Amino acid sequence: MSKQEAERERAGKVSVGPEVSFKGSKGEKSQAMPERLADGLSRFMILVCVAVFSIMVFSVSYGVLGRYLPFVKNPRWTQELAILCMVWLCFLGAGYAIKEGLHVRMTLIEFLVPRKAASVLHRCAYGLLLVINVMWVVYGIQLLKLTKMAKMAATGWPMSVTYLSVVLGGVYGAAMALYRLWKGGF
Repeated sequence: MSKQEAERERAGKVSVGPEVSFKGSKGEKSQAMPERLADGLSRFMILVCVAVFSIMVFSVSYGVLGRYLPFVKNPRWTQELAILCMVWLCFLGAGYAIKEGLHVRMTLIEFLVPRKAASVLHRCAYGLLLVINVMWVVYGIQLLKLTKMAKMAATGWPMSVTYLSVVLGGVYGAAMALYRLWKGGF
């Protein structure tokens, strides 16, 4: 490794807070508590997203088969369920995107400004994401209350099932924004 590469690597290291030691499946690891919590929550949310996506694929496939095969009844609920699943995937996936830093952003800034300034800009962005996700929770709860008596046309489920995704996605997104702020914005 050249001297310049070593310098770049050293400059790229950011302190992520106090670290805790624990025994992992592959020997001893050192990982901070917030990082373990964020990773565990994200693993759970990924499993939820996989389950929701599987339901969406089944619903769309069944709806298509019902349109073209005479022996499969064409149910009304398939499109409504697929749309509901897509809404859930969007809100839950947004939290995962925050954790992994996958949201659309201008990465050019990281090359134009010093690392400390980039860190401040990242923290501002994650602070804004935190505020937005808290707003999702607050207004999502209001939507839950307003729509608890309304029913979806095809499934007959309460409309609040749709807006529950806003609340849960907001809680998950806010937690991941706090995690990114704790990491120093990177």
